[in-house]
Amino acid sequence: MADYGDPIFQSTLHIQKIAHQVALTSSHLIWEQASKGGPLDSPSSEPLFCHRNANTVPLREVIIATHEKDKQNPSLPSVNKSQGVKAKDTTHLYIELQCPSFIVNILSRGSKHKWKYKKLSFVCQDSHLCSQWVRNINDALDSPDFKRPKHLLIFVNPYGGKRQGPSLYKEKVAPLFEMAGIKTEVITTQRANHARDTLLEHDLQKVDGVVCVGGDGMFSELLNGLCERKLKEADLEQTQEQNPIPPDIRIGIIPAGSTDCIVYTTAGTNDPVTSALHIILGDNVGLDVCSIYSNGKFQRYSVSMLAYGYYGDILLDSEKNRWMGPKRYHVAGAKKFLGNKAYHGEVTFRLSSDSDSNPRDKKKCLNECNTCCLAGSRAVDKHSKMNDESDGVHKFKGKFMAICSFTMSCVCALTPAGASPYCHLGDGTTDLMLVQECSRFKFLKHLMRVADRTADQFDFDFIKIYRVKEFSFRPFPEHEEEQKEDTASGGIKHSKLPSSRMKTSVWNCDGEVIPHPSLQVRVHCQLVKLFGRGIEEIESKHMCNCCCSLGELPPDTP
Repeated sequence: MADYGDPIFQSTLHIQKIAHQVALTSSHLIWEQASKGGPLDSPSSEPLFCHRNANTVPLREVIIATHEKDKQNPSLPSVNKSQGVKAKDTTHLYIELQCPSFIVNILSRGSKHKWKYKKLSFVCQDSHLCSQWVRNINDALDSPDFKRPKHLLIFVNPYGGKRQGPSLYKEKVAPLFEMAGIKTEVITTQRANHARDTLLEHDLQKVDGVVCVGGDGMFSELLNGLCERKLKEADLEQTQEQNPIPPDIRIGIIPAGSTDCIVYTTAGTNDPVTSALHIILGDNVGLDVCSIYSNGKFQRYSVSMLAYGYYGDILLDSEKNRWMGPKRYHVAGAKKFLGNKAYHGEVTFRLSSDSDSNPRDKKKCLNECNTCCLAGSRAVDKHSKMNDESDGVHKFKGKFMAICSFTMSCVCALTPAGASPYCHLGDGTTDLMLVQECSRFKFLKHLMRVADRTADQFDFDFIKIYRVKEFSFRPFPEHEEEQKEDTASGGIKHSKLPSSRMKTSVWNCDGEVIPHPSLQVRVHCQLVKLFGRGIEEIESKHMCNCCCSLGELPPDTP
């Protein structure tokens, strides 16, 4: 028991009609098969010897313990229905054959990072012992160490993605929250920024987390609402000199959008049941946040992608066809690819101080990422102004097909490895990609590699990528030679006259349009906490022998 701590409670219980010694510690539920013929006894102070064949479940993966309908006492032989029973013995026999039991709902990992839950049934000698077990397990789960949410404020977007948010929440998510004993307040949004505006005024004193049922744009509303609320409470404004104040409440997201990039990147799947279980278990991961300014004026916060040029043009065009759902991005993408536009401008950026970290170092950000843990421990975001004399500051002028900033790897169905596969969730940097003007064929090769899990989409001479702490962009006019007709002479006179035609794009900020081309961007290390653990590295199945023998999930289990 040394590895798991001292038992809080223990006794002998039956699992699948086999007697087991069962113990509860502050961190684990442990059981191993008792010696043959062992009686079904009451709580014991005898030590539990953990052998190699003992089964353990960390409490961080236990959802809740609940009472179950009475089962037949496993210590008694089964009744043969063909044998007669005297009437006077019926009541006594019924009492002996019925035995109280309780269910422990535990996390079950499926394929492709999907989570479900399984029910593990323990049969007790009497109802008092059963109640003790349920109470002790749930009390242990209520420990501050596990940070389980008890009251959630939930915003449901009825218009996002395929417009399935309300039904998805009602059918798949709400039953899980109810099972876990979580109280919920549900608000169905009616317009853009409804959730953001609500968070600025809503009473959050009893709320443990704010959750959205929607896509990346809906998550962005929660992020901006909570961050702006903290500044409002402190009577401050967001400026380039003012660091944002970290919200003291966690954010959750149930995927129901068009791309679900944030959920894919942080959980490895856009399965709503998996996201709900992440929220229930109470784990959290720190996310870097970018603050965005135009000509010194604050615009909004961003956590995933900020893109100018091709991707900005796609978003702007796709907004006209929201009725098409996710397909609108394919249509707009084809149109803008054929247009093959490039934009003049100047990018200034300050490189990350970590020389061992770069966007092509093949170090993926996974659960308990060492890079993010180190950044989080140092983390206090320090602001330094960009100037030509600072070390690591660079300028790049040119004509760009696209300028993209990735604050996370941005995994989704269209980019299965991520737009920047080795970007980190919480290292205090963003990956800045500059795509210089090129032919349609070359740009197509880049786009095809983005969709290929095994290819390197940055391995082109017209693409530069840097890991930066902050950057800025300003467009400048394109000067062209024009012909001017000299009407006085009656002929055509050729002269080189500068013509300043400012051709600009818009910025795609987490799926929302920022129309101002000139931007300044700063990264703030792990400013917000998201319910989740990050993507877990897939190994052998994380199941104990006993749980694996439970068979398929019952019909009422998601």
